[in-house]
Amino acid sequence: MGTLGSVIKFFAFQQGNDKHKPNEDAYSCTQLEGNNSFAVADGVSRSVYGDMRYPLSALPAAEEFCMSMSLLASGISVPTAFALANTQIILVNEKAGITPDTVDYLGNDYICCEGAAGVLEKKYPKKFSYGYIGDCGILVYDDHFLPVFLSDNPMGIAEQFREGFEFKDKSEQRIFWRQKLRNHPDCRFMTYGALTGEASALSYMKTGSIDLEAGDTVIMFSDGIYPFIFDHRFRRLVASLVKLEGMFCQEVINMILGNYIMETREKMQQRGVGNLDDDKTFIALTVVS
Repeated sequence: MGTLGSVIKFFAFQQGNDKHKPNEDAYSCTQLEGNNSFAVADGVSRSVYGDMRYPLSALPAAEEFCMSMSLLASGISVPTAFALANTQIILVNEKAGITPDTVDYLGNDYICCEGAAGVLEKKYPKKFSYGYIGDCGILVYDDHFLPVFLSDNPMGIAEQFREGFEFKDKSEQRIFWRQKLRNHPDCRFMTYGALTGEASALSYMKTGSIDLEAGDTVIMFSDGIYPFIFDHRFRRLVASLVKLEGMFCQEVINMILGNYIMETREKMQQRGVGNLDDDKTFIALTVVS
């Protein structure tokens, strides 16, 4: 937990997955010339078959997103930062030998990510400008921790339709999902976006701004946190942490929230809630003044 000047108090939480693969989430917090920028990104997992080792991690794409979003604090616009991140992800793929000529949308799929980012500008200390793509999200609470804003989750709807498709095997399903549904905004059917380096990905970026008041808290999270944001205990825990006068070290924050997630997962599993074993990352930032 820490502070950025007299304007922001923040803390971060990150927990790995239970899928026997590396963590592919990343986050950043940057202060520059009085501006404060924040980002969370989720590298999109790639396919493993049979005895095949896990392919190249998508973490580099998530890290490039967060590095690009740190430039929001320098004054560049949210769309410009997203375009820069997408360009950097092209270089990540080229370094791994993945180009439009070599991509197979399976084991050699694009290294890509989804993400959410925002900036609290010095000249507008109560205006939070944001952008997001995919199922990384943004949630705003007021001083009483009542929800004020929640970004939409187009991936959730698309994934429900995916479960209803019939394929001969997982390979056919994944190729269709990635080649036909991802980054095709001109198609008549429902599609989705991820930052692969393809220019069409930027069509799925959503941007906006929200006026923040003293005491408001912004949560930026990867999709592994999504099942928990509607739980009253999550809200109470975050509220208690951001309202503390002192500051816990990161290890204590991880222990408190990690214990909560472990206890809550069991109850959610009994209710049939999905996506509980994914990487979990979120940043909480509170407007102090």
